[in-house]
Amino acid sequence: MIISHQKKFVMYRPWKTASQTMSARLKKYNDTTYPWFFHFSPYMNRLVCQHITCADFACLPESKLGYFSASFVRNPYDRVYSGFQQIQSDVDFPPGNRKREEWINRLLTDQLDELFAMLKKAKFDFNRWFEILGEELIYEVGRNSNFMLHPAHYWTHINGEQAVDFIGRVENFEDDFKIFLSKIDIDSVESINANVSGKTNIPEESRNEYRYTNRMKPKTIEKINRVFEKDFELFGYKMINS
Repeated sequence: MIISHQKKFVMYRPWKTASQTMSARLKKYNDTTYPWFFHFSPYMNRLVCQHITCADFACLPESKLGYFSASFVRNPYDRVYSGFQQIQSDVDFPPGNRKREEWINRLLTDQLDELFAMLKKAKFDFNRWFEILGEELIYEVGRNSNFMLHPAHYWTHINGEQAVDFIGRVENFEDDFKIFLSKIDIDSVESINANVSGKTNIPEESRNEYRYTNRMKPKTIEKINRVFEKDFELFGYKMINS
């Protein structure tokens, strides 16, 4: 989440929606004082990080300021596959941090162990992994702090009502990002592109095609359609018939 008191805006950062690129480009306007990584929030009484949802943000005092709010979304197929890749990367890095309370480090370690166990059970195969992935992990925020593959509308809607002023698409990132900048009265920013793996690119624009569906079995597509049905409906993404 990016909070700018300079330009009076809030930018939500759904997991796997070019959030690193947005953070890099908007860095000079980011005035948030909340820790970027995992920390215990006294407002929500649970472990949170930079990817807090609309409902989470409503618990913070900044939610009362009436700032312009925005979020980017991504089609569920590519977002799920990108999340699978991200989890494999995350389990390689232990979460120990001397500045955090030890109970938080232990909890994060246990949660990563749970995610690694699923990957191992699936033999690191995407389709097997998504087949055994419990829906409670997807729907329940906080069930596993390291797992943030929740429906994208958690960052745009509350109880079925749109809670942000602007919704952009990763598939049309550059054009939509320019529209967002115009709405918060910023002429331009440095065109930094980044993602968590350090590569200098964001997901390729693909207005009519999905990038990773050719790696998905029919049962996987069917489950994505069902679990993320609301995202397809709210954001106008076309479902593929499995």
